[in-house]
Amino acid sequence: MSNLVIATEFSLYPAGRTGKDGPDNGTRFRTEFLVPRLRIATPTDKLRVVLDGCRSFGSSFLDEAFGGLIRYEGFNADQLGSIMEIVAERPVYWPYKKMIGKYLIESTAQRAMRQSA
Repeated sequence: MSNLVIATEFSLYPAGRTGKDGPDNGTRFRTEFLVPRLRIATPTDKLRVVLDGCRSFGSSFLDEAFGGLIRYEGFNADQLGSIMEIVAERPVYWPYKKMIGKYLIESTAQRAMRQSA
């Protein structure tokens, strides 16, 4: 298992959706950090994304970074569940982990609606 610790490898203050929101945005995290590591992850060598250590997370960051994996990068929820684990050890980070799950579900539904239209 490999770890991607957001606080040390990306930013203590991840926020925003795109570059216009600042350098520590969800699009940049997804495209430069998450996707390259997920492309080489396997069910036997999962990517553990560690939330602990960041000062906070903006909801737009979480939606763009994680929901964007389904909306823009071609992943599906089952695939992500087999190759990625979201880690939130301290209770203060549990709501963020729950939000990520919500964004993955919403993105899956949005994708299904677009495909059926």
